[in-house]
Amino acid sequence: MGKRPWSKLQSALYKVIDKKVDFRIYSCSYDIGECLGIPRYWITIGKEIVWDFPKNAMWDDSDWNFFDEVQSISRLIKAYVDCPKDKLLTYAFNDRWKILPYLLACDKRIGKRRLVQMLEKDEYSCVAWIIRKRLGIKQTENNS
Repeated sequence: MGKRPWSKLQSALYKVIDKKVDFRIYSCSYDIGECLGIPRYWITIGKEIVWDFPKNAMWDDSDWNFFDEVQSISRLIKAYVDCPKDKLLTYAFNDRWKILPYLLACDKRIGKRRLVQMLEKDEYSCVAWIIRKRLGIKQTENNS
């Protein structure tokens, strides 16, 4: 994905993200010898990397292509940004990279009531500290 399309997508995503969370998403490609390069996406909250592709990718299919995956991740982010507010929690996104919980936890379109519901669900435990941060719940050793 070229620089301009990525920066537009990144900007569109930042418009729906709660600024209090200090969410950042990055995309780059690492050149390796004569290859085109290995693409990478990662998300930080503050200074902590919370999601990293392809580092944390779990694949059950050995026949996959980095570039197809990157395009699919970009399409997922685009679909997420374009999704109507009332469908965010019910839309069937194709999220095989497990990025959606981070996007939902940081999305300012998700209100306090929905955040509390998400916090109660086990499926969002990986981002519970982000939700607590948005809700203003003080982090302790028991709930961090």
